[in-house]
Amino acid sequence: MSSFTTSLFDSEWIPASRGACEPKVMIVLHGYGDSLKGFRAIKEELRLPGMNYLLLNGPRRHGSGFSWCALHPKEGAPSLIKTRARLFALVRELLSAGWASRDLFWLGHSQGAMIASDLVLHHPKPFGALIGVSGCLWLEKNWKRKALRSGAGETPWLMTHGTRDRIIRPEEIRLSLEELIRGPVRVDYQEFPKGHDFDFDHEVPFIRRWVKEVRESAR
Repeated sequence: MSSFTTSLFDSEWIPASRGACEPKVMIVLHGYGDSLKGFRAIKEELRLPGMNYLLLNGPRRHGSGFSWCALHPKEGAPSLIKTRARLFALVRELLSAGWASRDLFWLGHSQGAMIASDLVLHHPKPFGALIGVSGCLWLEKNWKRKALRSGAGETPWLMTHGTRDRIIRPEEIRLSLEELIRGPVRVDYQEFPKGHDFDFDHEVPFIRRWVKEVRESAR
């Protein structure tokens, strides 16, 4: 597919290189107050054959950028529920366009990682993979029951974090992951000596290898 458009979000589509086999789509969710502009070079950075990229802006204005929901959502937070519903609708559009759910890979940074993981924990279909970078997890009180009815347990998860992160401290994500792995979800977790940003020397190549291995194992 050479292009994809949606009215649900401000978005940009970066097509895979021509002739690539087994095309997939990576939906990219930025962090709190950021925008899709920071991910326009993702195709050159990840260098994943056959991967199309759908970059999204969050639905809420925040300064010069956007957010996906309130900074600290509470149980039943309306902004989180609305964003989840929009992403559900986006998945329906992608499926109607001919993609299978396992063709869809989610990559989120910071708040985008929280939103992507929330979607995967609630959506009934399994996805190709979820990659959360420098993010946190939003686990509702009854999340295990919902996850058992979702495709989360069949979706490969990778969470990466920085040992020097001062925005979302590694201790926070470790505690959430301990709870997550006691449920039906399998998670690969890797820390890097970085802050809240991307580590292009070690983390990005690690993500590239991990995605390739996931794709190979799914054949």
